[in-house]
Amino acid sequence: MFGTLFLKECKQVLRSMVYYIYVVAFVMFLSSQLGGELTDKMEKPVPGQGSYGTIVSHEESVVMGNIMANLVGETENNSYATYPLGFYKRVTLNEEELSQVKEIIENCTGKKWEEIIGEMEEHFSGYDQGTVEGAIQAQMEYRADVKDTLKYEDFCSSMEKVCQLIGAGSSYSSKKLEAGVGAPMSYEQALEEYEVFCREDKVTGATARLFCDYAGIVLSVLPIFLGVTRCLRDRRAQAEQVIFAREASVFQIVGSRYLANVCMAFLPVVFTAFVMQLPYQFHAETLGVAADALAFLKYSFVWLLPEIMAVLAVSFFITELTGGVISIFVQVFWAFASLFSAVGLQGDFALKLIARWNALGNTREFLRQRQELFLNRGFYFGLSVLLLILTFAIYEKKRREGGSIYGKIFKGRK
Repeated sequence: MFGTLFLKECKQVLRSMVYYIYVVAFVMFLSSQLGGELTDKMEKPVPGQGSYGTIVSHEESVVMGNIMANLVGETENNSYATYPLGFYKRVTLNEEELSQVKEIIENCTGKKWEEIIGEMEEHFSGYDQGTVEGAIQAQMEYRADVKDTLKYEDFCSSMEKVCQLIGAGSSYSSKKLEAGVGAPMSYEQALEEYEVFCREDKVTGATARLFCDYAGIVLSVLPIFLGVTRCLRDRRAQAEQVIFAREASVFQIVGSRYLANVCMAFLPVVFTAFVMQLPYQFHAETLGVAADALAFLKYSFVWLLPEIMAVLAVSFFITELTGGVISIFVQVFWAFASLFSAVGLQGDFALKLIARWNALGNTREFLRQRQELFLNRGFYFGLSVLLLILTFAIYEKKRREGGSIYGKIFKGRK
């Protein structure tokens, strides 16, 4: 019975125009984000390159130097970038607040403000500021070193004081410091990172993470429309009494619907992943690397499937509970909150619905945080199962009491 209902539900999904809109939107979004130009960033580094990119560093001296450099630059312009609710907000301090920040900088560096600015100007004068590459390199390599006697704990306390003056969402919060900073890579570091990239990621693993990063953004919203459409279909067709009369259990009816929607929502992900992996798989051969042919598929199952399950479970649960489309608004709000609450674009998985890793490579850093990703995805798998069980209970209650299948659960019988 379950298998028959499952196949029927899959056919129902295929007959829905919403499903094809879902497929087109997903494919177009991914196609616009992942291009063949990524292969240009996969070449082996050679000595004497102008820049080898950046690497995430958690070394205390590097963190303090980079954070202080950023603070000096923003204080010089009296323009601080903050993201209190995930959106950019420019903060300008008054004279008293600005003086307090300068005093904090002087205490951390052991130098007068004029001396610090002079050193910064001398640093930037050594680069060609007329080109984008020169300006970026100058910014990447600028550091405002703190005094040798400053302990990391005292530095963090000073940055908390800066946060209180600037406001929420600045670059100087404890979460930002814990996330590490981007530091320029030397040739040796770049070569080591490349070797890890080839040995551990086998090229396709790194691109699979980037694929999941972009796919996770759009999948945090799109599947909700499939779930809501399916839950409301019987209401539009006035098929309540037919479903009440069926001998099939709630598990068979609702379970087959949910599983069919999960499978059909995940099918375009698998197909798109297979197609998009091919150029990187072929490129790996030119690098002399045996690519992992299943990388995109494995990452998609672990990274994206629990997200699809959670989004659809939310749509089934809320739609069954309320009988309306409110789950769409709930899900959109949840997706935006998850997207804009990220401290950075690499890691910081915590319990965020959208797991971000917007970088090609940084393999060692990902391996360090991989366990957090597994815990995150495991949480959403468990959440989807819990919500599905609650949906079973709601559906059974309304079915047993003879109320409208899509009526509100607390609506009494007449």
